[in-house]
Amino acid sequence: MSKNTDKIDEQIEAIKEEEKKEEKVEEKTKVFKPGEAGVKLDVATFDKTSEMATLEDEPKEKVIPKKSNNWIWIVVGVAVVIILTIVLAILMSPKKTGTDSERKLTQVERVEALEEYGEALEGLIGVYLEGKEVLLQYDDAILLVKYDYKVECDEHEIYEDGKIYLNKCRVEDIPVETSYGKKQEKVELQEGAIKVYIYKKNNNATLKEPSDVKEYDVYSFDIEGKYSELTLLGEKSDYVFYRDENYNGQMVNFKTRTKALKSVDYTSIAPIKIDDKYDQEYVSVVINDKNGVYKLDTEENTVPVKYSYFMSLTNGVSGPTAAITAVSDGVIGVVLNANPGYKYGAVNYRTNKEVIPVEYNRLSKSGKYLWVVDDYGTAHILDYSGNEILKNRFDEIYAIVDGKYVLVKDDDKVVVVTNEGNELYSFGNLELGKYNYSMSYKNGAAYMFTNPNADPEDYQGACIELYYDPNTKEGTSKKTYCGGIAKPILYLYPEEETKVTVEFEKPKLLETTYPKFREKWEVTAKPNGDLTDKDGKYYYGLYWDETQVHFTNFEEGFYVTKDDAIDFLEEKLSIIGLNDKERNEFIMYWLPILEKNEKSLVYFELTEERESVNKLLITPKPDSLLRLVIHIKKVDKKTDIKEEKLPTFERNGFTAVEWGGTTY
Repeated sequence: MSKNTDKIDEQIEAIKEEEKKEEKVEEKTKVFKPGEAGVKLDVATFDKTSEMATLEDEPKEKVIPKKSNNWIWIVVGVAVVIILTIVLAILMSPKKTGTDSERKLTQVERVEALEEYGEALEGLIGVYLEGKEVLLQYDDAILLVKYDYKVECDEHEIYEDGKIYLNKCRVEDIPVETSYGKKQEKVELQEGAIKVYIYKKNNNATLKEPSDVKEYDVYSFDIEGKYSELTLLGEKSDYVFYRDENYNGQMVNFKTRTKALKSVDYTSIAPIKIDDKYDQEYVSVVINDKNGVYKLDTEENTVPVKYSYFMSLTNGVSGPTAAITAVSDGVIGVVLNANPGYKYGAVNYRTNKEVIPVEYNRLSKSGKYLWVVDDYGTAHILDYSGNEILKNRFDEIYAIVDGKYVLVKDDDKVVVVTNEGNELYSFGNLELGKYNYSMSYKNGAAYMFTNPNADPEDYQGACIELYYDPNTKEGTSKKTYCGGIAKPILYLYPEEETKVTVEFEKPKLLETTYPKFREKWEVTAKPNGDLTDKDGKYYYGLYWDETQVHFTNFEEGFYVTKDDAIDFLEEKLSIIGLNDKERNEFIMYWLPILEKNEKSLVYFELTEERESVNKLLITPKPDSLLRLVIHIKKVDKKTDIKEEKLPTFERNGFTAVEWGGTTY
């Protein structure tokens, strides 16, 4: 056994000796890069034909050293650790979207997401309110908020302090059984001292109290009674606008504490807007139900007080408008009651020069042009200076959309041309009836005409729609329905039992009426709305149909789905100010029509617009009048639309309320 042991010991010693030799060889053959730290190279030892240098005592015979496997195990170990770390991070990380079929957000996570979303919106709204004194609406704010979750809220309100209320919300399409923020009742501004702050460095004015008041000059004034809609007319203006308790517009110079145009006995005053900025020199006034324009500083009457109203009015309830929207800088559209009907035109309110003669039967704005129709039914397109374009170029000009797509008749063809007369698309030889309206939608131009070839039974409401798509440069023509205003109904609520007479400015527009309309209605009205005729027959309202409608282009309004129709109508009609009875009857009539469409656009035409089509003549004159027409248009897909701002109607004294609607 000792021999064997000795032999093993000899082998071990031999292996050790061999390893020592290999280590020496490995050390001698180690290669260094020139300039490597810790290595000093002799120029004589550097091989110029190689990119490497070796030590001077390199052996002549090449010896391959024995390599160690330790580094392989180290690399493998590190890789395993990295992979395990990544897997654990994925498994333990929270899911943000909730759309993964393997996991849905919990109720707690949904509530937390809603709170974070509300705080993000509120923060953004606060920044705009503080920096620009602009209170962002919900739809504008959400476009600017980048958020991890998809949040949608059916009910929302934004308050004047930037606070936000959200309810009936969904996070990643999962209902949230709570709300964010506290719902507040909107409180009218009450009487008391109003303060305006003027920044000393640039003289900019603000109604918002600054954090460092010492840097500001402070002016204060009082308003008697209730008021609302307090508005500063620009950073450099000395005037604020508000509505008094009768909803008439008033304006005060906050530095002198005097009303604007103190020597003029007006009922209401309103600023003039140009590109969303108020004109600082001129204002519109109402005197004895007629409209004119005055210069603020000199109180000079630049436009005589003779017009029935000014065009491009802000939609609202009965009463003067909050601002007159100018057609262009210095030019406003005017309307004059010239028996047997209204005449339209445009005047320069600084010089009283007629830019467009007040002699046309219709007038509308499209881009940088005005479209008018004369007594012969011929349409014309004018620029803001009154110069006619495309004059004598075509047999007939039908309409213009977006200021650039003009529908004309060229020989026997109906053609879309540019405002310079260049042909874009031809619909060919078409027989068209009376022009109804044109509008911009689906990124294109649509034109509606009555259908002259409709069956007699279907003629009422039968139309032809021409549509031009500028993206594809193609057009379509189809039969469709268009009509007048359906089921207008009028409710009368005097403060005491009163004999009331109801007439119309354009009685020829009336079709079906109940009770039968013969030049006028004469009824006895009670405070609860009950009506009786001279024979004692009872009615709860006065009903009629109209053949003409004031069409909208749906530049603003609401997108409504079939499933949301009930909630939508209940909410919006409450905001507008219909009472329970009026709201129920409205919904019972229009809900089935709205639910026929999977998707719709809705616009509410209110009192001022409605009065421009067919004015109601009620004697005695109501203290409060609300007129409402719902416009419903079927669409094929979800459509982005600027949300219409709906004012709330206030019932004071003898109140009259009318509602109706039309479909597209």
